[in-house]
Amino acid sequence: MAERQEKLLMVLRGDAQAARRDVAAFFDVRGWVPRVRDDGSVAYEFGNRGRTVLLGALAGKQFFLTGIVELREDTHTTDVVYRWGPGAGLALGGTLGRRRADRVHEETAAALQQHLEGTGRLLRTRRGQETQTGDADRRRRH
Repeated sequence: MAERQEKLLMVLRGDAQAARRDVAAFFDVRGWVPRVRDDGSVAYEFGNRGRTVLLGALAGKQFFLTGIVELREDTHTTDVVYRWGPGAGLALGGTLGRRRADRVHEETAAALQQHLEGTGRLLRTRRGQETQTGDADRRRRH
């Protein structure tokens, strides 16, 4: 089963440890909570899941969102990938909820890019979409 995901790729000068600290500081200040995933990426979560499931779009500004951050270290650079999928905002009330969640993720991605520019280590960025397959397919490819 394939689904399209939005993503922002940012290439930073330096190692993954420094990039991890910069990203963690960004999300921490904004109240997002990290959860390390089995594949080594970090799911940053914001809002109240129970309230969002119960109230949908009426959850207000505390609606639940998850953004995934992956770090890939190269010799002198680290790729930081922030991504989110079409399921974002699903519990907020269908199409309107998805649009709202997408808008918040776009704003978060832009703010993360600005934050990393402020470190003086951001070399380049690229926005786009990618098709993700199910977990079993993903494991076979890696």
